[in-house]
Amino acid sequence: MSANTDAVERFIETFNSQDLDAFEQTLDPEVEIVSGRGPRRGRDEARAWATFKPGGVQQKMVVEGMRESGDRVVALTRRQWYWDATDELASEEEMAHLFTVRGGLVTRWQPFEDRAEALKGFGGA
Repeated sequence: MSANTDAVERFIETFNSQDLDAFEQTLDPEVEIVSGRGPRRGRDEARAWATFKPGGVQQKMVVEGMRESGDRVVALTRRQWYWDATDELASEEEMAHLFTVRGGLVTRWQPFEDRAEALKGFGGA
């Protein structure tokens, strides 16, 4: 493990557990979160993005592997959706997340539904 992969693991663990104070501490103050609704910048916007709304389905990221090159880490994951009321698995899909980490903090996060695309952007499969 490296400082960069440790930072990515903390990001994912705190996101999954909804420990939003700890989640914020994994982020650079000027973090960029690339979400489906466009980029979000800064810890406040990242916290709002990461906050689960009660009811329906909730998501978790399950890490299957990581690759690191310089300040970039690709996490190969399964995004799992659980029914809020029962914690029963509703669905899951393979994904990848491209992180940039500097000084032990996540400076950028971007999801990819196509793992090959994430790996291509990372520098190879």
